[in-house]
Amino acid sequence: MKFMYFFDDKIKRHIMKGKKYCNPAETGNYECGISCIRQGDVNLWFYTKNGVTIAVDSGHLNYRGVENSFQQIGINPEEIKHVFITHADVDHCGGIDTSGTNIYPNAQVYLGRAESAYLNGSIHRMTKLGVKIKNCVRIKEGYYAIDNNEKFDIGGIKVQSIPTPGHTLGHTCYIVDDKILFTGDCLAINEKGGYSFFDFFTQYPDMNKKSLVKLKALIDNIQHIQLEYVCTGHSGIRKYSDVIFAHIDESAQFSKRKPFDDKAPYDAFIR
Repeated sequence: MKFMYFFDDKIKRHIMKGKKYCNPAETGNYECGISCIRQGDVNLWFYTKNGVTIAVDSGHLNYRGVENSFQQIGINPEEIKHVFITHADVDHCGGIDTSGTNIYPNAQVYLGRAESAYLNGSIHRMTKLGVKIKNCVRIKEGYYAIDNNEKFDIGGIKVQSIPTPGHTLGHTCYIVDDKILFTGDCLAINEKGGYSFFDFFTQYPDMNKKSLVKLKALIDNIQHIQLEYVCTGHSGIRKYSDVIFAHIDESAQFSKRKPFDDKAPYDAFIR
């Protein structure tokens, strides 16, 4: 098994138990056309309007029981024609990896252009204990590489891409219909507000903080953007307020002595 998948599937659940670092939303249908699937510590997101559904991220490789989760939220993944990937990490992009079952077989895939360097193995994802570790995800050719801020119209659904490099070089957020922000892994949120995502998982923490400052400025300064909800990779769904960006100059921290989110599950991987 490729190391990053082995770590994600076999090791992470043990070293993160009790640290309450994440609080994903439960599988279900929420306000404003939002739906999600929970896969352990991560969420896959969906937005539906006028019979059209788009997806944000694809979750883990060959996740057991994902078919039942789609039935629970009343979405047929084969009918999804567009999936927007925040970044190519194994827990966000594994569901479309060519080494497994593609959960969106008929979808056009979009992701930040700089993520291509992880997908083709030309750069490493992180360094741990002096060892450079590469991302092992590979997806089929034909994905759309997003450059900078781009706007898409998907059957009347407006999608605006916002580059937020730091967690990975091509990490991208998406603002949908001017009211929903999908943040991937640039933000970690608890009851005190939003923080720059955990350094342990983030390749360039300082870059991530700068990206969050730019993201907040964009949201504050563009009049037609009136956010109502924020959908994160690991902190669930939150109503938008000023606290979402309250602590973006700090990195989120976790430990058993001082959990990041007291309301988070003790073991996020229990199904």
